[in-house]
Amino acid sequence: MTGDLPPLPITCSVTELRQGSQIQIDAEIRSDAAQSGHYRLLVLKQGSSGSAQVSQQSDFSVAQGAAVRIQGLRLSIEPHGRYRARLLVRVGNAEYTCEREGPDAPEPL
Repeated sequence: MTGDLPPLPITCSVTELRQGSQIQIDAEIRSDAAQSGHYRLLVLKQGSSGSAQVSQQSDFSVAQGAAVRIQGLRLSIEPHGRYRARLLVRVGNAEYTCEREGPDAPEPL
């Protein structure tokens, strides 16, 4: 029966855009079928002056073969600072997670 089938898989990604000591954390949710659900983007930042945790969440709908782009969080990273971002996506009873740690840039902050 069609009602017993789980939702089609969701793919997600978390990206960073760096401008000096500022980092923009964005996310994307894709699906081959029209679906809707809820997401939560969590970012934990750690540095010499301490740590901070920031999150944002919302419902979303994605059209067949399309993507939902989430303009996420902008944060300042001090030298030798790090962050960990986690995108949690729920569609029906299925849960998906994407993670990223950074910053990626090879040059020091």
